[in-house]
Order: sequence, then C-alpha cells, then structure tokens
Amino acid sequence: MRIRRVYRSVSTFVSGVAGAMVKAVATSVVLGVVLVSVMRYMGVPVPSAHELLGGLTRLARLS
Repeated sequence: MRIRRVYRSVSTFVSGVAGAMVKAVATSVVLGVVLVSVMRYMGVPVPSAHELLGGLTRLARLS
C-alpha cells in the first residue's frame, strides 16, 4: 500500500509540472504572436522565423 501512495503522489506532482509547462508554452506563444503583430503594425522590421533559426544555428556553431 505504501508504494501506491508514493506512486500517487509522484503522479500528482508530474501532472502538475506538465500542466504548468503547457500553460507556460501557450502563454509564451500567445505573447510572442501579439508582440510581433504590434511591432509589424508599428512598422518595426521583424525578422522571419527562417532568419531567426539561421542566426541560432550560427550561434550554436560558434560555441
């Protein structure tokens, strides 16, 4: 019976962490879309996703 209690508490913890991660990712995506939309509306040049990934690739090669 003790193993079931431990399993249940670990399962609850993992579910909570997974839920928090999903909320964090969803919030980041929504804020990113809103920020990019506002920047484009204001006329600020925003790089495309392809350009951003290219820059990250170059940075990874330097390390």
